[in-house]
Amino acid sequence: MDDFLLREAEHKEAVARELENSAEPAVLREAERQRAAARELRDEWEKRQTPKTPPAPEAAVAPSPSDASSSEDTDTPESAMLREVIVDAIKSCYDPEIPVNVYDLGLIYRIGISPAGQVDLDMTLTAPGCPAAGILPGEVEGKVRSIPGVTAVQLNLVWQPPWDQSKMSAAARLQLGIDW
Repeated sequence: MDDFLLREAEHKEAVARELENSAEPAVLREAERQRAAARELRDEWEKRQTPKTPPAPEAAVAPSPSDASSSEDTDTPESAMLREVIVDAIKSCYDPEIPVNVYDLGLIYRIGISPAGQVDLDMTLTAPGCPAAGILPGEVEGKVRSIPGVTAVQLNLVWQPPWDQSKMSAAARLQLGIDW
């Protein structure tokens, strides 16, 4: 997993370099987000290189009752990093009719991650009769399932709210030449 963190950081830095060639403010913000994510991955990699010592017994804190009932969608540092890797994996899936990845198209409505590594995805398609309906959900599920740290994947194909162009990222609108 440690080498994976470094590779992901390098990938995010390369994406940021590409995005920085744009004059579009939304794309430049995405470049900065990619750089920040790369810094977080490198920081995590460095932390994992340092031998860990267990906390002193007096520093241990019992979990509060509210912690036990917390939502699986609340990100811990580990699940936040896993979420970034999941998003990157999903961004490698493209709608065969539109040259934009399914994440930037806005087809992923929710990514839930449990502490045990169970991933629940809510995904839609551009239309109920979309020809990619037999391909895209399975491709997304397979890419997420192959990520180290993911123990199971449940992909839910949902139709509410209906997809429309407003769900696309600024980068996707720019790539498709759609102005808002």
